Amino acid sequence: MVEVEQSVDIDADPGEVFALVTDVARKARLNPSVRVLDVIQETEGPIGIDTTFHYRLVAEGKIRDYRSRCVAFTPGRMMETISDSEPPFTVRVTVEPLAAGARLTQTESFSLPQIRIPLPTADGWRGTLLRILFGKRDSIGQDSGVVEAEEAQLAAKLQPRLLNWLQAIKRELESGRSNLEA
Repeated sequence: MVEVEQSVDIDADPGEVFALVTDVARKARLNPSVRVLDVIQETEGPIGIDTTFHYRLVAEGKIRDYRSRCVAFTPGRMMETISDSEPPFTVRVTVEPLAAGARLTQTESFSLPQIRIPLPTADGWRGTLLRILFGKRDSIGQDSGVVEAEEAQLAAKLQPRLLNWLQAIKRELESGRSNLEA
């Protein structure tokens, strides 16, 4: 599992911070790692459990098209979504009040798909040979060391991107004016 988390302290009212991060289109446009083609809230009404959003973004030169669904929501404090992408990922955003402003924390987590190759089955001498070579396994998976290395590499790539995004949100809120259309 890959999990990245970053926090920034923002000199702004916690309600204002939460309003920005739950305005998913505005928040997405502040992400310097993507180009937003379209972000819409598909369900009507205020955001809550089961609210769905559709994202169409360009990231790393590829169009990413997916939906996310709100799975946890505490007004003014926390929103958690899970995507229908492959692999699915979870994003949890929390806003904590501070003496002077708010702390915005975002946690992103997902599991990389693991390769499993089914082994053939056979009787007779072929079956005996397969059991000698592979034991009683019915498939071969990736080496856990390779998976861990890929996850560490991905986390190292995502951590600074997430921090840059949160810093862009901080700049937007602390500027006292909106640089983007909501």
